[in-house]
Amino acid sequence: MAPDLEYALGLAREGDEAGFSAIYARLAGPINRFLAGRGAWDSEGLTNEVFLSAFQSIDTFEGNGDRLRAWIFTIARNKAIDDARARARRPVAADTAVPDDAGVDSADEVFSRLGKDWVDEQLASLTESQREVLVLRLVDDLTIPQIAEIVDKPVDAVKALQRRALRRLEKRISPDPYPSPRNRR
Repeated sequence: MAPDLEYALGLAREGDEAGFSAIYARLAGPINRFLAGRGAWDSEGLTNEVFLSAFQSIDTFEGNGDRLRAWIFTIARNKAIDDARARARRPVAADTAVPDDAGVDSADEVFSRLGKDWVDEQLASLTESQREVLVLRLVDDLTIPQIAEIVDKPVDAVKALQRRALRRLEKRISPDPYPSPRNRR
């Protein structure tokens, strides 16, 4: 992963459009999923804002491809926090909200939504910090040190958040009346 991003980063620093395009192509999907997981109302629009901010200051960025990924996720996290604050100040009017069933075309879409609703329900049982760490780790495939940098917490704290989140989900998903010795603590 890193060599491609590092090459694209070098091109982008020189102002080459191909570098910007390669970075966007590589990271837009994970950033969009991350923002959607944080409840962004318009995750695609917010994703574009993230990359606009990143590209405007890419010449000041110092680091390699892995650091670039963490830096862009940090920008996305900050944009998501700002978006949530703005929405809290200006609630969306009921008549402008997109209905939950808009665009449902097939049974596959319905089943997909049911699965997403179930996942969302499980994730909602976690604290915000646990949910954020788990999404970054499992969905966006970031390393623990990268996550620690993004959420501005020590590596051990991120590991603890991940461990607690997984234990909580394990209890919710498969409550075992006969826990293994590992779970008897």
